Amino acid sequence: MSLSKKLKVDTECRVFNKKWNNDYFFIEQNNVALCVICKEKIAVMKEYNIGSHYKSKHASTYNELSGKLRSDKFEILKQNLLAQQSIFTKRSCQNESLVKASFQVARTLAIAGKPFTDGQIVKECMLKTVEEICPDKINLFTGISLSANTIARRTTDLGNDIIRQLKDTAKSFKYFSIALDESTDTSD
Repeated sequence: MSLSKKLKVDTECRVFNKKWNNDYFFIEQNNVALCVICKEKIAVMKEYNIGSHYKSKHASTYNELSGKLRSDKFEILKQNLLAQQSIFTKRSCQNESLVKASFQVARTLAIAGKPFTDGQIVKECMLKTVEEICPDKINLFTGISLSANTIARRTTDLGNDIIRQLKDTAKSFKYFSIALDESTDTSD
């Protein structure tokens, strides 16, 4: 983007105006104008663009609303949109938690030197415990993948991450020494 275009954008004050909430049923989300009616995004926050969208798509339905009725309708649509978005966010956080739990079990098994197949036994123990303590949460725990293949992948990922961290840390060393044992015999 050239300097003249950037200056033009800045001087046009392309910032979201709160009056567009009730006037055009728009909210600002992540620096983008979002229509709460059809969930369409308008990238350039100019009243002309937002007004044009409203007039061409929603004016026939929502123009008869005014005053408190209009602001109530906007709030309902906004709350519905935010509720939909929070469902996806909540589900994503749950999935992330399941993967983290799987990594924690893999780490524990690797540190203890236990076979990867023990992940299934750990899962069975967790499910039995949850069933007794809080049976309403059992669905959360059934989603944790602790199969032998998953534990093996997680252990490999953990090992690769340790190697990456060591390499990143070693880059900042000014000096280091290497100590090698002359014997490679495991019994020596």
